[in-house]
Amino acid sequence: MQFTFPNYYKEFSCIAGACPDTCCAGWQIVIDDKTLKKYQHFKGPFRNRLHNDIDWKEHVFRQYDRRCAFLNEDNLCDIYTEAGPKMFCKTCRNYPRHIEEFEGLREISLSLSCPEAARILLSQKDKVNFITREKETREEVYDDFDYLLFTALMDTRDMLIAIIQDRTIPMQKRLWKILAIAHDFQLCVDKNELFKWEDIRKRHKDSGYGEEFCNKIHFKMNQYNKENTANPSEKTNITNASDVADISGCPDYSCKMKELFQQMWQTIVPAMEVLRPGWRDFLNESLTPLYTEISDDSSAKVSLYPYQKSEFDYYYPDWQIQEEQLLVYWIYTYFCGAVYDDEIFAKVKMAVVCTLFIHELSVGIYLKNNRQFSLEEQIQICYQFSRELEHSDLNLNKFEELMSENKIFSFENLLKIC
Repeated sequence: MQFTFPNYYKEFSCIAGACPDTCCAGWQIVIDDKTLKKYQHFKGPFRNRLHNDIDWKEHVFRQYDRRCAFLNEDNLCDIYTEAGPKMFCKTCRNYPRHIEEFEGLREISLSLSCPEAARILLSQKDKVNFITREKETREEVYDDFDYLLFTALMDTRDMLIAIIQDRTIPMQKRLWKILAIAHDFQLCVDKNELFKWEDIRKRHKDSGYGEEFCNKIHFKMNQYNKENTANPSEKTNITNASDVADISGCPDYSCKMKELFQQMWQTIVPAMEVLRPGWRDFLNESLTPLYTEISDDSSAKVSLYPYQKSEFDYYYPDWQIQEEQLLVYWIYTYFCGAVYDDEIFAKVKMAVVCTLFIHELSVGIYLKNNRQFSLEEQIQICYQFSRELEHSDLNLNKFEELMSENKIFSFENLLKIC
């Protein structure tokens, strides 16, 4: 069995009571069967509490005020202190390690939902790389595992990560490129023409980011806008991603970008379950300063929105690398999972949208705090965002479904907000 993990993986060590939050609240903690049997046969004064605070039917720890029943006032685990670390269930023992399973391969990451893991990721200045090790262990056999598609996904993911990490290219163009690549990969799979993918991938690699690439992007986006203005109810069918682009030449481009972001938030937030009370209040308080225009001249047509974002990027230059690290995190964690559902483009869209959403929240917090912003605030935004998304299968599935099916997250619209 092969195991792959990021080069910073072994830097992690739980900081326990020093953690600014807790991983034992906000979601149900599932107990594996092996540990459940250990709890059933546990002897000693802790036995009664252990039996009373487990939902044996659902195989989860009971919760009080959405906190695990064994989480004490110091945000420490009573199972650890009363019964020892060997009595941790698999979920508690592994977290924040996240494992994606493939035939013959396990890919491990540190979940962004953990404040300490988020700190490690966001503090990385060098390009993240991934280490693969061989270890003898029992391998599971997966029925109908598509090795051809999986190989194509692995090779393409390497390409996407290399593009994301190319710091000689402006991030906007890197985002255009990975969206275009994922779009065309999806077309090959949808048409059952995976055999064409290697040639198309090579064309994307060879085409670069020059004038021809950018001109095609501007042409296609302007063409799309004209078609949709004339026939707003019709959906434009895009067949070749090498012709795609952005409308940054339009005079009201910044207004369109802001409106798109607002519509995207308004589409996503109501569709998702809330894991922690106060999450939607946090979003509202963070985003209102960014999306509320305040001007002494009521007739002014110039939007403050792009200037505020540029100001934040100048004041907080660490975002340039943090944006890269977040994109790599999402792509590494979820992209190859498309071998199970063929949702290639949706997974890249999700990576882009999640990263850009975190940027919007960061700018909003910067404005809310009178133009002050720190690494600690960036860490908090990231782990709170991740907890609401990544710790709910319902939310993850819904997010990906919206990326795939809702027109607000169309290829063209994502190119506009990059």
